[in-house]
Amino acid sequence: MNNPNDGTADALARAVAGQFSIEREIGRGGMGVVYLARDEQLHRAVAIKTLPPHLSYDPQVRARFLREARTAAALSHPNIVPVYTAAERDAVVYFAMGYVDGESLAERLTRDGPMTVAGIVPIIRQLASALGYAHEHGVVHRDVKAENILLDAHGRVMVTDFGIARVTESQPLTATGTVLGTVQYMSPEQVSGEPLDGRSDLYAIGVLMFFAVSGRFPFERPSASAVLVAHVNAPAPRLRDFVPDVPSPLDDLVATLLAKSPDRRLSSARDLLTALAFMSSAALEGAVPNRTLARAPVVPLAFPSPLSSADAQQVWARAAELQAHTGAVVPPPHFEPTAESETRGYTPAIVKEAAVDAGIDARYVERALLERSNASRAPVSVPHGETMVRKPNVLLGAGTKIEVSAAFDGELQTDDFEEVADEIRLALGEMVTVSAVGRTLTVTTGMPSNRQGGMPRFIQVHLASRNGRTTVRAFEDLTQLAGGLFGGLGGGLGLGGGAMVAGLISGVAGGGAALVLAALASTVVGALATARFFFMRSARSRQDELERLVQRVIARARGS
Repeated sequence: MNNPNDGTADALARAVAGQFSIEREIGRGGMGVVYLARDEQLHRAVAIKTLPPHLSYDPQVRARFLREARTAAALSHPNIVPVYTAAERDAVVYFAMGYVDGESLAERLTRDGPMTVAGIVPIIRQLASALGYAHEHGVVHRDVKAENILLDAHGRVMVTDFGIARVTESQPLTATGTVLGTVQYMSPEQVSGEPLDGRSDLYAIGVLMFFAVSGRFPFERPSASAVLVAHVNAPAPRLRDFVPDVPSPLDDLVATLLAKSPDRRLSSARDLLTALAFMSSAALEGAVPNRTLARAPVVPLAFPSPLSSADAQQVWARAAELQAHTGAVVPPPHFEPTAESETRGYTPAIVKEAAVDAGIDARYVERALLERSNASRAPVSVPHGETMVRKPNVLLGAGTKIEVSAAFDGELQTDDFEEVADEIRLALGEMVTVSAVGRTLTVTTGMPSNRQGGMPRFIQVHLASRNGRTTVRAFEDLTQLAGGLFGGLGGGLGLGGGAMVAGLISGVAGGGAALVLAALASTVVGALATARFFFMRSARSRQDELERLVQRVIARARGS
């Protein structure tokens, strides 16, 4: 055993006596010690993980360890190591899980060196399947790395340690070599202490793919702190810089996963599976490079969904214009919309057929459809609304109302409103109220948000789709935030701190009334300036968040 004299094995053996018998230690790291054991009732091999001594004395850490283990126990997937039980006995916390007879991906890479693309892609597919399932059940792994990916004797991937990374959040990041290894996979938002979702795990997958194929991490630095800074600030290198013959689709996919902003990565593990599925075996061998696969994995065809009446009219007009340049002038066809077309729209095939019947060559219709498709995927600017045009209050430093909006060509069908509403709900991560009237969708939130320390956020997203255009508007009221900051910091802290300083000056220094008043005023002004700084920064951050939200809603609406 490693360090057999620390007493961990003996304490664990006493705690699990009668249920499990400990056989030997099979792993040790910064987050726990793992033992091979035998279930006395079911007569099967299990792996038991327990906290190391330097963590087991902290009751908060023990409680978190058990909570995360029980959360992981609710997951049931072929590629996730099952957790059988979690308990605390005699100040020993542990959980028992399935024993995987094989090796970790880290052990294989250490033994055999970097893997081929054909070797790593099947592993990533199984890993993405497991993470996609976990994310859909509200569990973010937080510690995806080669050490936590187990490979059994049949080549099946088994992911372990879901959520257990939370247990060591309070540890110094330079404490052990294991923790140093962990920081190599940390996403920028994880380093910055921001809220995490499944896209943080996707970043770790990008690091893992980079490491597995190249034999080195994207950010090789001499210390853990330098690695953390690089995750947040340094641009990620391209995989092809170290493996020149790597297929272009894989190189682009890894670069997308390593994007600093979660919004620039793939949106889910399911999208990663889709991107990998679009990469043919020939492309993975470098024969068919395609740089669009990682960026837009879910848009393989132009206009896969019906066009509105206005969209169809514009395509017909453009096709007629293209044909007119050849000298054959044909008036654009015009069709009175039927009840069915108003509800379901026109498919590209119907648009082409109608144009051909009117005398327009199919080549020009296809060209017009392609132009329309490319335009529908072009980035949309998100200008400020009317409430942000006026100058902000000088004292506050920023406006108390944020309003951003954008519009794009094309109409959204009412049947697609539910998908768009789900996208907004997912982006905000909060309870929302949804209202749909005619061709208008309104999503509102006013519930307390965990991200804001319980302070309610009042956000409204309004989507209107008519006359061939769809407009998305997002609005947030910061009045309550401003009141909390200026009332708490400016009023409470300023006056309270000022009174205390004034009392010290009066009692200790024997200052006069003028000096006491000056000290009080100075403290209040300083507190107000601090509140102004934090409010301006919060307003800027929330404006950026709303702009990203609008872009995200537009992307989903276009997909619909």
